[in-house]
Amino acid sequence: MVATRTFTRSEILNAEALNDAKKDADAPFLMIIDNKVYDVREFVPDHPGGSVILTHVGKDGTDVFDTFHPEAAWETLANFYVGDIAEHDRAIKNDDFAAEVRKLRTLFQSLGYYDSSKAYYAFKVSFNLCIWALSTFIVAKWGQTSTLANVISASILGVFWQQCGWLAHDFLHHQVFHDRFWGDLFGAFLGGVCQGFSSSWWKDKHNTHHAAPNVHGEDPDIDTHPLLTWSEHALEMFSDVPDEELTKMWSRFMVLNQTWFYFPILSFARLSWCLQSIMFVMPNGQAHKPSGARVPISLVEQLSLAMHWTWYLATMFLFIKDPVNIFVYFLVSQAVCGNLLALVFSLNHNGMPVISQEEAVDMDFFTKQIITGRDVHPGLFANWFTGGLNYQIEHHLFPSMPRHNFSKIQPAVASLCKKYGVRYHTTGMIDGTAEVFARLSEVSKAASKLGKSA
Repeated sequence: MVATRTFTRSEILNAEALNDAKKDADAPFLMIIDNKVYDVREFVPDHPGGSVILTHVGKDGTDVFDTFHPEAAWETLANFYVGDIAEHDRAIKNDDFAAEVRKLRTLFQSLGYYDSSKAYYAFKVSFNLCIWALSTFIVAKWGQTSTLANVISASILGVFWQQCGWLAHDFLHHQVFHDRFWGDLFGAFLGGVCQGFSSSWWKDKHNTHHAAPNVHGEDPDIDTHPLLTWSEHALEMFSDVPDEELTKMWSRFMVLNQTWFYFPILSFARLSWCLQSIMFVMPNGQAHKPSGARVPISLVEQLSLAMHWTWYLATMFLFIKDPVNIFVYFLVSQAVCGNLLALVFSLNHNGMPVISQEEAVDMDFFTKQIITGRDVHPGLFANWFTGGLNYQIEHHLFPSMPRHNFSKIQPAVASLCKKYGVRYHTTGMIDGTAEVFARLSEVSKAASKLGKSA
């Protein structure tokens, strides 16, 4: 039995000690959950959600743990218990904003809002497969005779991929099935075979985003500079560059002109994510990560990606054959999906506040989710096009709740935010996109002030 001890919060919430621990292979990875202390170092490589667990080492992870994990996870967590926070130093769950969000979660669970409609998801999956069938029919019928038909088919395929992304997102967040085996299985089919994304790569990236949304240096979704730079924090990469060299840097050129490059960059987003997925599941695909943070990759996942590229390439070479039209089909399908996916991702968080790691430490988990997110006004098209992610704030607060229940809880969430003065931002799709461009422009102007003396 592991000896336990009493800790003070300052012992755990110590940035310098945490940095030392990450360099020392034998040092503990301590985190606080519900006033108990756990050393999760040995569990990191086995964590089903990927390396997201590292975002809360050296922190209080109570709310992020409760938000993402089923009751059974407490049994696993108990294996890593090493002590308690001293009684005089314990966090008290007062009737503050965070406490009321926790109460809302309990209320929503009691109302059955965490239970999915299997008929709803059966329809969504079936409808999406019909989109794929339409795309395939068009290219099979006219692929060898009409470039226009290839463009139409490829565009429809891009829509299919986008919608597969949203469905895989729901299944892998375990919104549909409480049994995680089935969620992972459908996620591998929709995300791997249909979409071409690795489930493990996606979980590792997306769960980290959820744990630290718009936190500079932690959220991988805003770690896109110099192609796209979302905050002045990211401009620190130029801080030590001499003025005469700064004006010659291609990265600065990209930042200064990023509003012009926005859509061309998005056109290659899907292809980039597919390549990242392939690299991630390769034997050395995670060599850049500490050995203890590498995610085990199953043969099923590797096969799912192989199946995706098999049917995709077979579609082009069997039904089109002409090299030029094959290239057109490939380029259009990638560009359409890349733009459709990334437009929604940008609406979700880009243009919203980007916070430093220091600011994030002093901010409760739920406030961080809300002020960095943007809801888009609901409607038949918006709900379908965004895969329910137009309720971005609600999704971040309750990520395992099925999308079809978000409309039921939105008024309660908005009301609670108003009560506590927490900014709850909602807008239309066009206005939201304008906000994204405005933010890109602001950062470009800030970058233009650098190197003026050169």
